[in-house]
Amino acid sequence: NMKIILFSISFITLCFSQIWQPGATGYTFLKLGVGVRPVAMGNAFTALSDDGTAVFWNPAGLGVINNYHISGMAMSHLGFIQYYNLTSSIFLGKKVGSLGIGICYLTATDTRRDEAGNELDQFRNSDMLLNCGYGKAIGKKKQIAFGGSGKIVRSQLEEKSAWGFLGDFGVILHPVKVIYLGTTIKNFGMPRRFINKWEYPPVNFRQGLAIKIPFAQNHWALSLDYSLYPDYIPTFSIGSEIHIREPKLMQTATKVIFGQESSLSGFSLMVGYQTGYQDLGWSGFSFGFSLEIMIGSALFLDIGAVGLSYGYLGYSERIGIGLNYSPELNKAKK
Repeated sequence: NMKIILFSISFITLCFSQIWQPGATGYTFLKLGVGVRPVAMGNAFTALSDDGTAVFWNPAGLGVINNYHISGMAMSHLGFIQYYNLTSSIFLGKKVGSLGIGICYLTATDTRRDEAGNELDQFRNSDMLLNCGYGKAIGKKKQIAFGGSGKIVRSQLEEKSAWGFLGDFGVILHPVKVIYLGTTIKNFGMPRRFINKWEYPPVNFRQGLAIKIPFAQNHWALSLDYSLYPDYIPTFSIGSEIHIREPKLMQTATKVIFGQESSLSGFSLMVGYQTGYQDLGWSGFSFGFSLEIMIGSALFLDIGAVGLSYGYLGYSERIGIGLNYSPELNKAKK
């Protein structure tokens, strides 16, 4: 479709034109990945944004979602930073699209020192984010989805604080059954004055390619991402996921492993790699898993965890829990 091609080219050109801004960037916590599944896949999630975290990765993914999702994540980052996230997607209908809502809170402890470098006492720094977005798929075959989100950001350093207002815009193309192409520009907005310095948002241009092959109620996915910030070298990501939700297989395995009364309905295994980290050991590699428990008709509880290596800097661990209601499963059964 020529209209889709022209729209995509125009959008990508707009993204590139907004990346290069003068000055050092701030809002550094916005570079941290959100969600167990995307981080476990090496942050390669631009084209595959098909769950409740889409409002953070590519709001166009909200136009692809046809279920209801709410999840929370807790992260221990490098041993002294804590990061918490709550996100939700609300499906409004095939002709309407979906809404996405996300809240993030990061906190860290710092030490106050005198002019000689002696420790005095400790205080806490924090960053907060409220994110609201909308996405919709258009066309007879829903081959293109678009979305946008607005973000309110507040940062506090000891007694000083600053506010910022940012936006994300994204597109996902679905040219053939198993292939997805995604483009997004994130953190686009005006600079803010923090204490006595101006700082620019870390505008992020991302492009992604994903292959998602369904079989029965299962799927296998492979995702690739290219990411560009104005103050950092380009990075490349690759991630893979296998999701098994085969009733007979899971019933047999659950009874053998967990006992007759258990209700495990599925599981996922994820692995990923992102360039740009210190090249030591397993730096840049991520590994994750999630367990899916059916707690009602088409209602699933997900419990997951992921570990990410930063080389000599240490490790980052995340755990997450979520609820996913998929009414399409009931329709498929009927």
